[in-house]
Amino acid sequence: MTIQILIVDDEQPIRESLSGLFEDEGYLVSTSASGEEAVARFRKSPADCVFLDIWMPGIDGLETLSRIKQINPDVPVIMMSGHATIDTAVRATKKGAFDFIEKPFSLDKLLIILRNAVEKRRLELENLDLKFETKKAVPQLIGDSKIISNVRKQLDRVAKSEQYVVLQGEHGVGKSIAARTLHEGSSRASAAFVNFKKFSLTDEAVDLELFGHEKGAFVGALQAKRGRLESAHRGTIFIEEIADIPLFVQEKLVLVMQEHRLQHVGNPKHIPCDVRFIIGTQLSKAELLEKDDVIKPFFAQLQPINIAMPRLRDRTEDIPQLLNVLVADQVAHLAGEPVVFNEDVVQVLQNYTWPGNVRELRNYVERCHILCSGQTLTLDTMLPLNAAAQQGMSFSSVPDDTVLEDGFHDARKQFERSYILHHLNKNDWNISKTATDIGMERSQLHRKIKTHELIQSKK
Repeated sequence: MTIQILIVDDEQPIRESLSGLFEDEGYLVSTSASGEEAVARFRKSPADCVFLDIWMPGIDGLETLSRIKQINPDVPVIMMSGHATIDTAVRATKKGAFDFIEKPFSLDKLLIILRNAVEKRRLELENLDLKFETKKAVPQLIGDSKIISNVRKQLDRVAKSEQYVVLQGEHGVGKSIAARTLHEGSSRASAAFVNFKKFSLTDEAVDLELFGHEKGAFVGALQAKRGRLESAHRGTIFIEEIADIPLFVQEKLVLVMQEHRLQHVGNPKHIPCDVRFIIGTQLSKAELLEKDDVIKPFFAQLQPINIAMPRLRDRTEDIPQLLNVLVADQVAHLAGEPVVFNEDVVQVLQNYTWPGNVRELRNYVERCHILCSGQTLTLDTMLPLNAAAQQGMSFSSVPDDTVLEDGFHDARKQFERSYILHHLNKNDWNISKTATDIGMERSQLHRKIKTHELIQSKK
């Protein structure tokens, strides 16, 4: 999501200096020289965060704050002043100001306040999304094979219980879909379903993200923050890979499971936390117990139910049905005409090992839709698979009309650039989500963005 900031100040040098600072940080910025102009602009194009001077000709900052809050009560507004009193700051806070900063500014402090405001807004929107997600249709585990049918039956039986669950299986087998199925089939379906993955977070950031923190808990903590566990109260949380969670956080999670309460970082007070845990992992139970001692209480005392999620190569008879669903999904989300896979191509896809499982198949179908929309793919025109060479098959790299005159190397480079840019735009340039979608490390994705000189277009 691109963050839009509105700066309201009657002094042009301040507007210009703040605009330059925030634009260098990647934000979109608009400015207003008066309260009246700011309210009119905000009504026409609401911002995600507002920096508002208190003393201005015309309507002052406090009145401007009130009018902006009438339009959108949730937008964070940071008040600015060079000679404000405590009484003014209190009045601004009562009117809903997010924070207050005095001139001349400390640029570091200014950026910290902005990031906290943006994070607060992100969490509010995320909570709205969580409530919306509970009303959406639940993704399904597709296929009629015996093995996936048995998994669906297991999920249906286990969903109605309050038991904690371990979903074991390789990346891309559908553990997150299974977790969501368990939530929607439970008595907690009307509450939040929270999906948590470590991504590139530090160990300390994982702790803060899950448990939340108090204002002043650490340098830069200017506002209290709810954690994911608190957001999932009375609902379900899915930890995508328990082996990625640092040991000291695992210990705290086990205590939450046992005692149904938690503590914010920086506050000894306990907060009720009634959450059903679903744990995902690539490791077997034996491998988890060998890995460390922390997870043992989870198995020994809480006795979770274990459900093994099958690999795609173990249920290749489901691939034709999966193709139909995935093609229809691409048409619904990206428009264009559906891609058709002829029987020979389907046979090749069924013979492939799919190390990335259904996620890899989904990405393959998406590539085909982007490059071959409306075409019927044959052995001569289908896009290559990672294991194509091992299967002794001969595939063209891309359809003839997209091959560059300079040859295969440049064609592959162009495809990679288009493919990465498509996923970045699809995910609003969320690097972590894009890296997960295409199966790439964040650091590698950053290098690819730099190599291909990709730039986010302003909306």
